[in-house]
Amino acid sequence: MTRDTVPAPVQPPDPAPVPQQPTAGAGLTAAITQGAVQGAARSTTDRLGDKLLTNPPDWLRALWHALPKPWE
Repeated sequence: MTRDTVPAPVQPPDPAPVPQQPTAGAGLTAAITQGAVQGAARSTTDRLGDKLLTNPPDWLRALWHALPKPWE
């Protein structure tokens, strides 16, 4: 063989990725966790809302009274 006809090295093909199966019940666990987080956030928001409505802090009361009220 001459220098001009040397074949280029051939790269072996990449192996195909092995498909992985999801863990049994993984979707159920994620759904339960998401529901628990949403429930906790909702109850926290409800508690804060109730607390602010029944006994608002002074700065919130001052802000409310400073707002223009077109219905008055």
